[in-house]
Amino acid sequence: MYMKREPFHLSAERQFLLKSGVGLHFFFAFVFLILRMPQRAAQGAAAGVTLCLKTLIPAMLPLLVLSAFFQRSALGAAAAKLAERPAQLLFGVSGAGAGTVLFSLLGGYPASTQSIQSALQTQTLSWREGKLLQYLFFCPSAAFTVGAVGGTMLKSTVAGGMLLLSLLLPMPLLSLPLRLCCREDAVPPSKRMAFLPAPEAFLAAVEQGTRTMLHICTLVCLFSVLPELLDAFPLPYAVRFWALALPEVTSGVQAATKTQPLPVVAGLLSFGGFCAHAQVLPTLRALRVRYVDFLLFRVCQAALSAGACFLLCRLFPNATAVFSGQGTVLAPSAASSIAVSVCLCCMCVLLLLGSDTVLKIKTRRKSRQFSTNA
Repeated sequence: MYMKREPFHLSAERQFLLKSGVGLHFFFAFVFLILRMPQRAAQGAAAGVTLCLKTLIPAMLPLLVLSAFFQRSALGAAAAKLAERPAQLLFGVSGAGAGTVLFSLLGGYPASTQSIQSALQTQTLSWREGKLLQYLFFCPSAAFTVGAVGGTMLKSTVAGGMLLLSLLLPMPLLSLPLRLCCREDAVPPSKRMAFLPAPEAFLAAVEQGTRTMLHICTLVCLFSVLPELLDAFPLPYAVRFWALALPEVTSGVQAATKTQPLPVVAGLLSFGGFCAHAQVLPTLRALRVRYVDFLLFRVCQAALSAGACFLLCRLFPNATAVFSGQGTVLAPSAASSIAVSVCLCCMCVLLLLGSDTVLKIKTRRKSRQFSTNA
């Protein structure tokens, strides 16, 4: 007779000790490398600062402010109401979820996280919809993909458009199994989307966008140190490339555009990099989503985006001329100058109208007070 063995399980205390031991080893190894090679660590941090000043801030800060203003003003509520039916059909979300879809496409990784956090705090988004949106719409902004990656790095906005399309195509397909997995804890939202007057929404958007941009730049500088430290060791090319590509998405895509085909760039943009993952950890903790599940979903979505980009390259072979370097070079701000200019003009009009209405309300209140006192 053979004895049936029970499956081996680690207790919660041993799991905590194991995770803590691995984390401590990596932490002290990172600190030792920084102390051992301070010049390389300084060069990596300086490269991160340069990357923020030349690429991230020009491409992301205006759209961060605009997306935050769009979310807090009446424009966002109106647009979310118009996009409610398509969002319900494609992604299984409604109300504030449709607004989060628009904010994610406009502002990218940080805008979607900000929108989900604020919608959960104001109880305009259910926990189920928050999980769906956090899984699906973890993607770079349209301006960053088309302008910074396509226009500046690949020297062709056509390639940027193909990358953006390859990021969007897998989302409706992945939403179908996610709806089945996220059925539990479906607490309906208890409030409608609220909005602020235009002047207050603009000031709050500037504050929120600046804080988010500073947070992103700090993480980029921190994650830019590790590839520079690993470059000192005689590692194979594949290890060095992925050590540069996975920690931070901008530097990884910048390196991939020089040596890798376009589907690899699409996969890196969909994966996001560990620096962008660190930005959504508080939201994942609030939604009770394990990071391991989020990481596996990112790998699956990156593979689907790379496959979609490969099919687009086969369908449109003329777009492969992007690698010839004969395209028109566009700066990130110039690539989206028309959209940003239109949004800025609309914001100026809204600010003027908002200040005018505020003055009218104040004069009416003063006239009523004067009449009652008389």
